[in-house]
Amino acid sequence: RANLWPHTMTTLSTHDTKRGEDVRARIGVLSQVPQLWAAATARWEQTAPSPDRLTGLFLWQNIFGVWPPDGVVTGRLRTRLHAYAEKSMREAGAHTCWTDPDHGFEQAVHAWLDAVLDGPAAAGLTDLLNLLHPHACSDALGQKLLALTVPGIPDVYQGTEMWEDSLVDPDNRRPVDFKVLRTELARGQHPKIRVVAAALHARRDRPETFRAGRYRPVLGRGAAAEHLVAFRRGDDVLVAVCRWTVRLAETGWGDTVVDLPRGTWIDRLTGRRYREMIAAAELFADLPVSLLERADE
Repeated sequence: RANLWPHTMTTLSTHDTKRGEDVRARIGVLSQVPQLWAAATARWEQTAPSPDRLTGLFLWQNIFGVWPPDGVVTGRLRTRLHAYAEKSMREAGAHTCWTDPDHGFEQAVHAWLDAVLDGPAAAGLTDLLNLLHPHACSDALGQKLLALTVPGIPDVYQGTEMWEDSLVDPDNRRPVDFKVLRTELARGQHPKIRVVAAALHARRDRPETFRAGRYRPVLGRGAAAEHLVAFRRGDDVLVAVCRWTVRLAETGWGDTVVDLPRGTWIDRLTGRRYREMIAAAELFADLPVSLLERADE
């Protein structure tokens, strides 16, 4: 990409996204816990059997993707999920479609969805989400920083400066509360808006680095080096993010380190300064992402 399409768009969400970027990040975490997920859905299916196993499995993932951390099912969430279920069923074309809808099958799925939202599976969804939520947030922040710093021209779709749980159009075209965005930007506490602001400020301050700066992978050293994704842009920016954090939470970073190029480096997200080598545990002590800039050019 850096060689062939250095100025094409990099984005995570658009007006036609089928699942919002943070929903996808949350669903993606399930690939790190396949046995846990299989056991959970098997239990839930016993209390609320889906009309079709594949349709049910697909919808279980998406229900989990937008499930509220407090487990409160609002009328708005219910409406959004029913609309998503109908559209996804019809566009899949396996049991129903737009031109020849099978209303009986659709009604069975809608009844099942209500049984999930109102039944014992809801508590199970909340418990699983509380277990995996930190890892979903980590992946969401990591992919956001990557999209804003890898070769290309980043696009931040409306409202994705903060956590974003859209499903499919028109759900992903809901009005954005820009007052809330401005307030959170001024406060500087929301982790995602901190990452977005820091990356955009870095691009503003170092336009040549991000326009034409060479992309060079940076490999960590140590027992947990595989949990690190890092690279340099030009000679003055180094980006690092965590991955596969479920297992990382069990093992820790151990002796894993990142070797820094010469000079002093400042993390734009935390203000901390580093030289020569940094322990991964220290680099990611506050956030699962880091945006380092050379201080002594």
